[in-house]
Amino acid sequence: MRLKKSHIRLSRPKAAPARTARQGAAGEIADVLGGTEIKIAYKMGYVLNFYREPSFRKIEMEFGLTRPEIVTLIFLNFREGVTASDICEYTGHLKANISRGIIALEKKKLLRREADSTDNRRQILFITPAGRALYAQYIPALREREHTMLACLTQPERKAFERLLDKLAGHVPLWAAPGEL
Repeated sequence: MRLKKSHIRLSRPKAAPARTARQGAAGEIADVLGGTEIKIAYKMGYVLNFYREPSFRKIEMEFGLTRPEIVTLIFLNFREGVTASDICEYTGHLKANISRGIIALEKKKLLRREADSTDNRRQILFITPAGRALYAQYIPALREREHTMLACLTQPERKAFERLLDKLAGHVPLWAAPGEL
């Protein structure tokens, strides 16, 4: 959602220095995002939504994939031989949505399932060559959008940011309740 000046009334101290148009918009966004009681989570959601939503909408329209299908192919591209539950655990997506995505991907011949040799009730997932080829078509746009998103950071800032994200991600199992998804 784009913030429109007419929709947000913010009071500023009278002594505040004048801002350029770009600084004004960025300042208004910072004022709004900093005004919530959950400042960090709200800002993370804001940034992620502006990365993910336009990107995934474009992939949905161009390639006919749903979001769970997109996420599943991204996951399987770097780690095959996993279950639907594994994908849910590491992506934070609902099991019902991922399961529907897996069924659709299998029908499209973009992934295949095999029974787990140790437990026939479990299905192990693998990306097919067609799935890998489709992934290769949409991942460059996601990489480019990530590059654009991070363009405001210096290289040392990017490394520090990634290190902090790794730390936060590693902490999730300690505060997220089991079975929340």
